[in-house]
Amino acid sequence: MINPIIFRVLLTFYLLGPVEKVSTENKRAGCLLQPPTPIIKASKWPTYEVKKTTLEDFEAAADTYVEESDAAQPAENDYNNWDNDDFADNQNTTGAVTSALNDLDLGDDDEMGDWGDDLDFGDDMADDAVEDEVNDMDNVTNMGAGTGGFNFPAAGRPAAACWTTNSSHASVHSAAGAATSALQLLNRQISVCDFSRLKAGLIGNYLGSVVSVPGVPGSGSISVPLLANDISGFPGEQSLPRTALKMRDLVNGIRSGYRFFQGGKFKEALGAFTSVLEMIPLAVTENRNEANEVKEMLEICKEYITAVRIKNAMAEHATDPVRCTELSAYFTHCNLQPAHLLLALRLAMANAFKHKNFITTAGFARRLLELPDMSSERNADLRVKATKFLQKSEQEARNEHDLNYNPSSTFTIDCERLVPVYAGEESVSCSYCGSIYGGSAMKNKICLTCKFCTVGVTTLGLVSGS
Repeated sequence: MINPIIFRVLLTFYLLGPVEKVSTENKRAGCLLQPPTPIIKASKWPTYEVKKTTLEDFEAAADTYVEESDAAQPAENDYNNWDNDDFADNQNTTGAVTSALNDLDLGDDDEMGDWGDDLDFGDDMADDAVEDEVNDMDNVTNMGAGTGGFNFPAAGRPAAACWTTNSSHASVHSAAGAATSALQLLNRQISVCDFSRLKAGLIGNYLGSVVSVPGVPGSGSISVPLLANDISGFPGEQSLPRTALKMRDLVNGIRSGYRFFQGGKFKEALGAFTSVLEMIPLAVTENRNEANEVKEMLEICKEYITAVRIKNAMAEHATDPVRCTELSAYFTHCNLQPAHLLLALRLAMANAFKHKNFITTAGFARRLLELPDMSSERNADLRVKATKFLQKSEQEARNEHDLNYNPSSTFTIDCERLVPVYAGEESVSCSYCGSIYGGSAMKNKICLTCKFCTVGVTTLGLVSGS
């Protein structure tokens, strides 16, 4: 009887067939493992073209250098004649040595007290020594240049150093990592004193100006600067970085503020316009048209923030008929969009009529009826109501309360007390947003509109271009 184990082994060999002998002679030749192909492929890298050399070229260059050095050495007997007595007795000094001794003035009148002489031979000799040293270094560096030797390329400037040199915009300096100079520029240009509100934008510029690309396994990542002016070619030392904030970010913020203001969400509108005010100093424009648009957005944000503050003050003084009517009147003098001005005039007209200030009500009703949007069909009901308010006010023709409001005079709104500041009155303004403050009480204080600039400081103003 066959052992079961032996039977299984024989069955396995039978099923697999005869085992072929593997010949070591047919093995393929071994090959080295190649590193993966780099992700970034660029032409002319490095940009400085270096001629390939061999070890023989370097050896030949070294031999040539040694032979030239040996030929320049003086003979040995020239040094052995230093102890010759004829040097002192016979005065057979060569013309060169005599000239050198005559030129060397040791100063007979100088007693050299305390050895105070520092052997200062003048600037000419120092320059010659420095020039000789530089020439010697050049000879060593260019050793073997005629026989194919290697010349070290000149070191280039890092991108961050070029950015800070080419621009005076705080956003560019923050992208280069120069936080100190960026803050100094903001303080000098628009008198920023509270940088905490601009912290997110400054950090965003720094993180968004460089992209990190993973290298081959076992090596570090490659940092590649993102340039804004490399469309037509590499700008070299004239490079400028790409910044995180663009015009579309500002436009989207303004649109969001408009939408919230239209819907009566004044808290959200205040946040949207304040956010745009914080982004504008760090936005880099590409041309003059964009720079003008940025200045218009700055004015829009200032007007709408002031309007929202007046609206909130109206809610706080709802029980005071005089102050509430005054604030509603100031509300209509903010530079708002026509659709939003329509809402402001309607509110002011209703408040003035409610508190029996009919003369003021008539003025608001006339301004409301003169708006172009009132001719549309959707405002037909409002047009009828405004006409009735005007007729009733003209019949009464009296004001119940005396108001600090003169619609026939041009004025600006004090952004602290929310009262009129008429022409000729003393006032100070914010150098960034342009908010007006009556008197000098707010001088050297933080602006209540932008909340990060100093009031009453005369500066250059907003710098929007790179």
